[in-house]
Amino acid sequence: MSAALRAAAAAAVADDLPVFARCLADGRRVVHLDALHAAPCGGTHVRTLGDLSEVVLPTLKVKKGRIRVSYTATHRSRG
Repeated sequence: MSAALRAAAAAAVADDLPVFARCLADGRRVVHLDALHAAPCGGTHVRTLGDLSEVVLPTLKVKKGRIRVSYTATHRSRG
């Protein structure tokens, strides 16, 4: 499972999926990685996943039926 998730993350970055935020009726912002995933907004985010040069998923854990993923990401230099 971890290899498949890492491959899916690499494919999403390679596909340069769009990233956008939407506000819910209660005022909370949710960030969407195209149709792939949505999560509460924790601050700033990239415009597209192609803005990232490296995404590393060092820890994947299953807890109470949910996958918990830790990650680090490096911004790509655009010039």
